[in-house]
Amino acid sequence: MIKKIFFLLIFTFSFSYAFAAEVQTVSEEKMEQNQTDQEQLQQEQQQVQPDKQLQQDRQPDQKQLQPDQSQLPQEQSEQPEQSEQTKQTEQTEQSDQAEQLEQSEQPIQDPQKKERLPLSIEGCDRAEVEAFRRHYLTPRGEKQLTDALENAISYRLYVRKSILEKELPPELEYLPVVESNYKTHAKSRSGAIGLWQFMENSVKPFLVLNEYVDERYDPWKSTDAALRKLTDNYNYFKDWPIAIAAYNCGTGAMIRALAKSPVKDFWYMVEHNYLPSQTASYVPKLLAIADLVMNHEYYDLDIPSHDKEYEVLYNEKNALFDYVSVKKAFSLNQLAQEMRISPEIIKELNPSFVRGYTHPSLESNIRLPLGTEETAKNALKKIKPIEFPEKYKVVAGDSLWSISRRYGTTVKAICELNGINENDILKIGKILYIPSK
Repeated sequence: MIKKIFFLLIFTFSFSYAFAAEVQTVSEEKMEQNQTDQEQLQQEQQQVQPDKQLQQDRQPDQKQLQPDQSQLPQEQSEQPEQSEQTKQTEQTEQSDQAEQLEQSEQPIQDPQKKERLPLSIEGCDRAEVEAFRRHYLTPRGEKQLTDALENAISYRLYVRKSILEKELPPELEYLPVVESNYKTHAKSRSGAIGLWQFMENSVKPFLVLNEYVDERYDPWKSTDAALRKLTDNYNYFKDWPIAIAAYNCGTGAMIRALAKSPVKDFWYMVEHNYLPSQTASYVPKLLAIADLVMNHEYYDLDIPSHDKEYEVLYNEKNALFDYVSVKKAFSLNQLAQEMRISPEIIKELNPSFVRGYTHPSLESNIRLPLGTEETAKNALKKIKPIEFPEKYKVVAGDSLWSISRRYGTTVKAICELNGINENDILKIGKILYIPSK
C-alpha cells in the first residue's frame, strides 16, 4: 500500500514539472515573436521619415512665391473692392431667390379673373340666393337674363340714373327684371301692370290712372313712382331687404308679419315662414340677379354694362326729351303724321295714353324726341282736337250723382274725366265731359 502511494506521488510530481516546462516554452516563443515584430516596425518607420523629409524639401518656400504687393498692377490692387461687390451681388441674388420662393408658395391667381364685388344689401351668399344664381348660370337662365336687360336698355339706363341721383342701392336697377323682365306692357294675373307692376290700388298718390291715362305703362314715370315708394318703405322700416319685400307684398302685410315675428329681420322671417312664399323668394332673386350682372366678368357672363351709353344719358340730365303740353284730346297718330315721324316713335314715348289720344280735359304732356318741340307745336296748329259728343253744362240743382244717373255712367268716371273730386261743389255753367259708354 505504501508503495502505491509512493509511486502516485512520483507520477504527480513528474506531470506537474512537464506542464510547467511546456508553459515556459510557449511564453518564451511569444516574447521572441513580439520582439521581432517591434524590430520590423522600427525599420519601416525609419524608411518613411526620409520620404517625408524629401517631400518637405521639394515644397517651395511660400514666402518666396508671394510677390511684392507694391509691384502688382493697379487693377490687382482694386481686387478687394471687386470682392465686396461680389458679396453684395451674391446677397442680392440670395434675396431675389428667397422672394421668388416666397411668391411660388403663394396661390397663383389668374390675372384675367376679376375680383367679385360685394353688394350693398346683405345676404348675397345665402342658400336662398344661390338657388336663383345657379338657375341664371345655366344657358337658358343666362339668355333669359341677358334678353331682359338688353331689350329695354334705354329704360334700364334711366333707372340707373335715377337710382344714382337719389342715392339708393344700385341693386334696385335689376328689380324690374324680377317684376316684369323689363317689359313695359307686362300684366300679371292679379292685375299688376307695367315695368314696376303697380296694382290699381297702389297707384295713388304716385301715378295717374283714369279712363284715358294709365301711367303704369310709362317706364319713366313708373320708375320715378317706384323709387319714391321704395324710399318711403325704407324710411318706415329702416331696412332694405324688408323695404323691398314690402314693395312686393304691401306695407300692411309686412307690418303684420313683423308683428308676428320675434326677430325683426327679413332672413329670419323667411326661415320661419312668416312671409308669403312669393315675397320670401322676391329679395333672394333680386340679389342673385344683381350679383351676376354687377360681377358679370367674375362669372364670365356676356352682359354689357353700357357704361358709355350711360355717360351720355347721365350728362344729358333732364334734357332727354322735348315736351309739349295740351288740354284737349289730340290724336298721337295725326301728330306723328304732321311731324313726319313714325307713329310708333310717338306711341313708344307716350304709352300712358291708352286710347291713342291725350286726355280730353286735363293737361297732358306729350313726350317728344329731343329737338322736335317747335316741330310739334307747329303740327298741333294744323290738327283739330277730338270733340266729344257728350258734354253737359251744369245747372242749378245738379249733382254728380244725378248727372251720372242721367247718362248711365259712374260718379268716379265723370270725376276722372274732368279732373275733379267726388265731394267738389259744382258751379253753375261748368262744362262736364261725359265718359263714353
